[in-house]
Amino acid sequence: MASGKELPAFQALTFDCFGTLIDWEEGIRKAVADEGLLEPIQARWSELLEFREKKEAEWEALPYRHYREILSVSLRESFTQVGATLDEPTALRIADSLPRWPPFPDTVSALRRLGSVYPLLLLTNVDRAPLHALIERLGVPFAELVTAEDVRSYKPAAVHFQEARRRLGPRAVGQLHVAVSPFHDLDPAQKLGIPTAWINRKGARLPEGITPLHVTKDLLELCKKLGV
Repeated sequence: MASGKELPAFQALTFDCFGTLIDWEEGIRKAVADEGLLEPIQARWSELLEFREKKEAEWEALPYRHYREILSVSLRESFTQVGATLDEPTALRIADSLPRWPPFPDTVSALRRLGSVYPLLLLTNVDRAPLHALIERLGVPFAELVTAEDVRSYKPAAVHFQEARRRLGPRAVGQLHVAVSPFHDLDPAQKLGIPTAWINRKGARLPEGITPLHVTKDLLELCKKLGV
């Protein structure tokens, strides 16, 4: 880990959104509960979430389709996996609840602090319209939003990061990418030579070969690391 005197002079921060800034697990849980579907599958909820994430990654590796569709179909497949049924209209309603999913408690205050020093860019696998609605609700000004709909691709493909570099221009040499997922964000950023900060909210073990510049439990701790 680099010491304080060795830290690069960052010129911009790029962020993953769901899981890093937004509590996507709680968002899905509440949306499922609002449909009256949580209680029958509560005992297998963790299994459902893990399977859904796996299926989502499989769909995202195929030719591009809107994230709303991917979220809906991965939810339906996950319900089937745990012996339950989820019809398409209900799955789409759950997907459409995405703009209302809650931020983590530290997100808004930390982003405002970081945004007072750095341009903030968001690199996300969701569609443009729900993301705009979510960002408007948060009230945090992002300089740029790079969505899967913009680049017709999903992380961990390199396209999001390449587009962010293009938009950053000369500031790309001072980019720090902040994320929770080694698979979707840390690994592809590292392969492109982009320094990363791992927001390890769950105390997970870092996969071998992934070497973030910073590891913090939340965004407020990252603020302290960056002296903001």
